[in-house]
Amino acid sequence: MISNADLPPKSDVYLATTIEKKIGSYRKHMPETERQTFARNLGALLTSAKSSGIKKSEIVVASGVPHFPEAPANSLNAYCILSDGKSKRAAKTRLCASPAPYLKLALAAANLMNMARHDAILKLTEGSNYFSAEDEIDESAFSPAQAVWELLKAKLAVIVERHQLKQYFREAYSVSASFGESLFNSGVWEQDKSCSPSTSYWPSVYLFTISHSSARARCTIVGTKSDVEGVVHSVESVFLTLGWNPKGWVVGYLEILPGLAVQSYERGDHTPLYNFRCSGETFTEGRVRGVSFSIENGGSIKVSDSPGNWPYRLRSRVRFESLSPRNLASTLLDSQVIYTTDAIVVPEIDTASVLSPPDSPLALLEAQLYRRPPTWPKRSTQYFLDKLEEEIIDMTSSFREWRKSQIDIARRDYFSELEAATLELNSLKGQI
Repeated sequence: MISNADLPPKSDVYLATTIEKKIGSYRKHMPETERQTFARNLGALLTSAKSSGIKKSEIVVASGVPHFPEAPANSLNAYCILSDGKSKRAAKTRLCASPAPYLKLALAAANLMNMARHDAILKLTEGSNYFSAEDEIDESAFSPAQAVWELLKAKLAVIVERHQLKQYFREAYSVSASFGESLFNSGVWEQDKSCSPSTSYWPSVYLFTISHSSARARCTIVGTKSDVEGVVHSVESVFLTLGWNPKGWVVGYLEILPGLAVQSYERGDHTPLYNFRCSGETFTEGRVRGVSFSIENGGSIKVSDSPGNWPYRLRSRVRFESLSPRNLASTLLDSQVIYTTDAIVVPEIDTASVLSPPDSPLALLEAQLYRRPPTWPKRSTQYFLDKLEEEIIDMTSSFREWRKSQIDIARRDYFSELEAATLELNSLKGQI
């Protein structure tokens, strides 16, 4: 049976088609940042091709880009920055300003590696501001998001290698493993083939909850008769999640759970009350736990949507956004952190020395990547990558223990059944 996870997501094919059209119609000179992005991504593709036994000269010839017949690979100096840092430039060469030759080289490499066309296009343009299905965003927003993305991606790559996550994901996927999803056996590993592959074995860390919009409201506390002032927020809890593409890639996601929050100023600590069982809905009035609210001046507030496409979390209205500069910018720039007790990334972090806007959630994330200390002396900060590694260690070790126990059971049953069959056969032979 072919599952949804074995098929290319329709959004990937659509996105790649849109990008290819943009590249084909592009007539300007790419900015240096875009050239660097294309060159690094092409370098990663060529490194993958090399590990498959494909020579760079073969790719150049197959692509049809201009080259010297006696040394085709030399032409890559204008298109490629190798991911292993071994580019053989004696002097810095000006990278090609047109996206078309990069695409030809990427598609040639993909064809020789038997990689899907849309995968090669998405890998080539990963992290690009100009080439996506959407309009480019302002450079002042994109640039810091790209810097955070590159650093985060590099640190996550180290974690993936340190804990052999590809091997873990591959085995968990192949056995259709799920963790803690059973209503009758919570917190245990088991095999589940009943639906699309589970994402419950994907390690994740909760970062913070952010507010995208808010509205003033009149609130009534249950048990009281008087109205008090309050604020209603459209919020999203944001998690950093490492997932799996069955083609062999570890994928970084922002996993987002939308909801509603109400702050009533009669409650002494002003701690918000949350409802994370709604998405895509518009509220003019409502109730969250012990507080009912009515938004002032006929206003309303909309909770962000969460389409239920794969990947998914059982019993949860989440959406997965690929870890990209664009999604970091759209999620973490025009928003503010709102209080929750278990947030790993807290507002009391020094953001004076960051590239992101200092008052944004993106700045808090960046500051944690630099391991900046908290500004509040009594606040103990746990860094989110450390917490993610703890989650990875717990999940991988418990999974491997479970797999060992299952294999031990299989061996026991094998020898038991083999012995029983042998005894029965010998018994039958003795009757002849």
